[in-house]
Amino acid sequence: MPRNLHFYRLSDIGRQEGNRAQRLSRLKAISSLALLLSAGLTGPALAAVPAPEAAAALDASVGLDAVVVTARRRDEDAQTVPIAVSAFDARQLEATRTYNVRDLQQLSPSLSVSVTNPRNTSINIRGLGNNVSVYNDGLQAAVGVYLDQVYLGRPGQAVFDLADIDSIQVLRGPQGTLFGKNTSAGALVIATQAPTFTPEFAGDVTGGNYDYSQVHLVASGPLVADKLAVRIALADTRRDGYMTNVYDGSKTQDYHDFGGRLQMLAKPSDQLTVRLSADYGQQISNTSATVLTGLLTTYADDGAAYPNGYLARAGRIGFTPLAIDPGARRVSTDTKNSYFETHGGASAIADYSLPGATITAVTGWRAWHWRPHNDADGTTLPAAIDFHQDNDQQQWSQELRIRSEGDRTVDYVAGIYYFWQKIKALAVNQYGPYGADWFLAPAAGSAAVRAAALNNYRFESRSSPVTKSAAAFVQATWHVTDRFDVTGGLRYTDESMTGYFRQTASGTDISSLSAADQAAVLALRARFGAANSFSAKTSGDSLTGNLNLAYSFENGPLVYATYSRGYKAGGLNLSNINTAGANAVDPVIDPETIDSYEAGLKSAWLDHRLTANLALFWTNDDSYQTTQVNLINNASFLTNAGRVRSRGVELDLRAAPIEGLTFYGSATYDDASYTAYRQAACPIEVHLTPYCDLSGRRLPGASLWPASTGGEYRHAVGTVRSAPVEAYAGFDANYRSAYYTTAADSEYSKIPGYTLVNLRIGIAAQNGAWDLQLWGRNVFDKLYYLSLAAANTGAVSGTLGDPRTFGLTLRARY
Repeated sequence: MPRNLHFYRLSDIGRQEGNRAQRLSRLKAISSLALLLSAGLTGPALAAVPAPEAAAALDASVGLDAVVVTARRRDEDAQTVPIAVSAFDARQLEATRTYNVRDLQQLSPSLSVSVTNPRNTSINIRGLGNNVSVYNDGLQAAVGVYLDQVYLGRPGQAVFDLADIDSIQVLRGPQGTLFGKNTSAGALVIATQAPTFTPEFAGDVTGGNYDYSQVHLVASGPLVADKLAVRIALADTRRDGYMTNVYDGSKTQDYHDFGGRLQMLAKPSDQLTVRLSADYGQQISNTSATVLTGLLTTYADDGAAYPNGYLARAGRIGFTPLAIDPGARRVSTDTKNSYFETHGGASAIADYSLPGATITAVTGWRAWHWRPHNDADGTTLPAAIDFHQDNDQQQWSQELRIRSEGDRTVDYVAGIYYFWQKIKALAVNQYGPYGADWFLAPAAGSAAVRAAALNNYRFESRSSPVTKSAAAFVQATWHVTDRFDVTGGLRYTDESMTGYFRQTASGTDISSLSAADQAAVLALRARFGAANSFSAKTSGDSLTGNLNLAYSFENGPLVYATYSRGYKAGGLNLSNINTAGANAVDPVIDPETIDSYEAGLKSAWLDHRLTANLALFWTNDDSYQTTQVNLINNASFLTNAGRVRSRGVELDLRAAPIEGLTFYGSATYDDASYTAYRQAACPIEVHLTPYCDLSGRRLPGASLWPASTGGEYRHAVGTVRSAPVEAYAGFDANYRSAYYTTAADSEYSKIPGYTLVNLRIGIAAQNGAWDLQLWGRNVFDKLYYLSLAAANTGAVSGTLGDPRTFGLTLRARY
């Protein structure tokens, strides 16, 4: 059997999948369209795939291995599952150096992950999920991230080193009738390697430019033969910064990640299996430094001068900005942007076998702590000393479900779920002695009033949302015939959130000022942050579900059609908003309702040397949760945007035309846009317009055309100590067309399209005992952005993606 990079063999998936194995055999005829598509996405090598009449003469050992997925809570061949799912096993993740969720989007075009720091993490599937400009503790995620079946309550909890991973699956569309927590836009399902009863030792060590180093160590084996096994995994990754702070010559964008996981696997009887897990991780980084990319000096709609602009502010405090040259990767600040983050938890998964069924109980507790420090003025003078928000989160979840086993006319999965989460947040805004001259224009008042208002002014806010969610769900598949299946599911969810916001402020004593000046000072302070307090709560229930029809042609493709109803619970505005008066903001955010339609085809060609899958999707999202920004003080608040729509086509190709050669190609056309958003906050470049109609505009964070492709070739090159050795070379390329990073679609937030190319070459033992790899990422040193926006100062700045990196990795396994 050849070593195919992207897939692993499916040894036993039960009678149902055995009956469906005939679907993966060679079709009698191959359409020219499929060959054209495969050649277009995966390169000339696929164009050389032999014609069907010659296929029978090919080596029977050549072909793609089956991909195991658990998208329906049981092990199945992905080609027989009538849903859109992308699966990546440990070998592909290691070979492509996909060690974080952000890099996973380079393999899965429909997935979009924006990470400027762990708290500011947005995960979208098909353009839906968390709005990229929404970072608020009062909202729940629409894309669920599951780590060993435990839902992670905050997106920042998913930013960890993907070490000792067994597989990652990207499920598109609502998943509530199979997963504990409601996930209305999709799910990332991450499974770690389980303890083994066969002793196993593995590790890798990497060195690279920017003083990059990474070490992974794994040990697994039995404590009691066939009864109790243990697994320990450790990971340590660090890198120096690739940007220079000219203020003090230091480097920024460095990081140090450390994590570990301890697992126990107990099999006290043939019926019962218990898996216990505990993990801890931490990240330390001087990061999120933004480079100046441009200046907003005039409004786009009427040409009027932008008031109190960046250069005017710099002149008032005596700061000399750097030249606009993003490629120089330089910043100039007197305070480093940094963060310290810890995450961890414990879980227990118990599986008990009954005649014809398996009962599973999943108990999980997790905690996440976030400590940042931000220089909010971006200068070398203390105008804003520190703007940050701390988070302390903990959660508890319990899931109990039952699934059918064996040869049945109807397969089923049913369960109940409970989730509790509490977040404690502390937000600090500390202005320095240059605060007034930087943030306030001379027209705001006399120098004395402005100085008293903002110099050394500080306000703090505390908030704490508590979320409770309970649900019952069931999904069943009726095998009407050997080829026709009908699947239906229902979910009832009851959710609530309660919370409070408390803000206090302190500043210079103004009792010596006149009554008029005191009033002016208080009015100016109120624009930025004053004492404020309110409580809020929201609750609701929903009945959602899906219906799927799937038909497998004899010796041919699987075709399916699905309708799903999804639900995302309401949220709370726990920020500095006015809850009463003319400019009142409702602290309660309405829930979202999602209607998703999908039709797809899954096919195998040329004795399973080529698989071609196609999905067409159309999703309507009512009451889409997003954000609006007050351009006066740059404060944001949550709101509902009416309706949005995501529609498009996904194409996924895999090929193994000859022994040792594998290719993949995936592309998505995603038309994700606001369909009804008539009272949106205007982009910063629009003047004197209270509201803008964004209906028909694209959703932020969603590229119209994302695509990825790659391949690898392996060839035997001899032996080392009588053990066969092979050499290999591979590449991966990812393209994303332009997209916006602010909810208002400001042209200053539009990130240009870019392509990233990664290369690797290596030599390895065929049995996997060792592997020596030379790798490069972003090998053409493409300058691209992770974030881009214009601030209310008129400065347009962005966070740059990683430059060219390269290194050498040695892996060993026993």
